[in-house]
Amino acid sequence: MLTYRRLSTSRLFALVFALVAGLAIALGAILSAAQAAPFASLKQFRVPTDNSQPRSITNGSDGNRWFTEGTEFVPSKIGRITPAGEITEFGPACATCIVTDIIQGPDKVLYYTSNDPILGRITTDGEILDPIAMPDSDALGGNLAVNGNEIWITDFNNDSLWRYDVGSGLFERFDVPEPADAVVDAAGIVWFTAPLEPGIGRLNRGTREVTVTKTTRTPRELTIAADGDIWFTARFTPQGVGRLVPTSGEVTEFPLTNVGPEGIAASPNGTVWFTQTTKGNIARITDDGDITEGKVVRNSEPFGITVAPNGDPWYTMFEANKIATLQSR
Repeated sequence: MLTYRRLSTSRLFALVFALVAGLAIALGAILSAAQAAPFASLKQFRVPTDNSQPRSITNGSDGNRWFTEGTEFVPSKIGRITPAGEITEFGPACATCIVTDIIQGPDKVLYYTSNDPILGRITTDGEILDPIAMPDSDALGGNLAVNGNEIWITDFNNDSLWRYDVGSGLFERFDVPEPADAVVDAAGIVWFTAPLEPGIGRLNRGTREVTVTKTTRTPRELTIAADGDIWFTARFTPQGVGRLVPTSGEVTEFPLTNVGPEGIAASPNGTVWFTQTTKGNIARITDDGDITEGKVVRNSEPFGITVAPNGDPWYTMFEANKIATLQSR
């Protein structure tokens, strides 16, 4: 026969309190785990050539990611990585140069720059085409932007932006203050970082008018978010990530400390991703400045970054000699 004992009021309250406290702790642990690990997994793929220091990475029209690699001691190559992580290298991309940026252009051709005054080309089939000589032998090809049949090239050393027309094969030069990176918005306006100002520059190519919006931090890389805002990284002290609203000219800067923000890329869902070279990971930032960080990998030095159409960021690990992708839940 079962015997029941009636609990006192004080003991009943204690039991209820313990159950509620335990439930709160369990829920807190679940929420903390969800906030700390919002991504499914970090996948890393080693580049076949040792010590090749992969730099820039971009989405190819073939559905793969393409990246640049090579140093003064290791021949420069162009790499291709499939969504499954299979890497193929093509090259050398140029005789004695070091390749830097790469971007998808029209007609299944990717364009890349180097420390030589050329505009390199490779097809999505992996065929390296003859490079295009730039008009100025002192031109130092930097970062790239694409707008239809136009390839835009920054030339920091000569205070200029170059526009290459794929159809006509002609170059046009625009004088702007020390551009480091560039993007072209939906209206055809060219935006560029002007580190020595410091600020974000705007070029109206029709009128050739150049204006610079001042920033507190020194802007480095650029991207255009889904809503049209211009985002930039500032790697040198004071470090941070910033946003420029083109319609109002308002600049908002979000401070960071000892993380080394470098590459930056927009996601289709409206958020923005950037690499943290010093810390060894990548991070996602919202319009409100809320930052969510990915897993840290020591001695990896993340550098270039792009976001695939499905929203997964892919980035180069300069020091670790790898390509990585962080998959969202």
